[in-house]
Amino acid sequence: MEHQHSEEDLKNIAKQLSHPEGEHGIKTGEAMNINNSGMIHSAIDNLNLQFNDYVLEIGPGNGAHLEYFLGKEKNLIYFGVDISKTMIEQANKLNSKFVGRGGSALFHLVDGSILPFITEQFDKIFTVNTIYFWKNPLEYLQEIKRVLKPKGTFVLCFADKSFMEKLPFTKYGFTLYEPEELKMLLSSAGFDVQEVIKKTEQINSNADFRVERDYYVISASSKGG
Repeated sequence: MEHQHSEEDLKNIAKQLSHPEGEHGIKTGEAMNINNSGMIHSAIDNLNLQFNDYVLEIGPGNGAHLEYFLGKEKNLIYFGVDISKTMIEQANKLNSKFVGRGGSALFHLVDGSILPFITEQFDKIFTVNTIYFWKNPLEYLQEIKRVLKPKGTFVLCFADKSFMEKLPFTKYGFTLYEPEELKMLLSSAGFDVQEVIKKTEQINSNADFRVERDYYVISASSKGG
């Protein structure tokens, strides 16, 4: 039987998904990593990682997928940025063998609008299931392009709009997109869209029931260079 959530429950689910906090946030991060693992792996696989790549992930959550990422190629340097202090703490805890002096990964707390990096620092950038929460998507895409090297790769992964609309908590603070909308935003921000892949998977939703999810992986390159 499907569990019934109150409106307050749904608002709290939405809040934790956008900005995990405290003990509830830790559990949300664990659930997100499980439910999003297929999307995360698809995004990473589409980066076409190369030896010595500098890579930025926006919204890594608890970063439990870092070992998978680092296993894709040698000498990768990973930076993860998140607006949640709870998630940054969990990511550092779960990935202690990869972070710190001499490590191959760093996690940064950010404000969600400015990326604290120099211009053209990264070879590749990716993000999974964060686009719904960007307050100014065009401006943020322009900021992503700023820190990406010319011809660098940006991979954007997100769930199908019609699927998301069926989830009871997405009415609270989510902005949902069709692929064509994001292709236009990417172009306006200075990207060339290279590929749009649609995939389907079975997951447990954040409201505790089994669902089939369609999602998209958009690969784009930074214009210029």
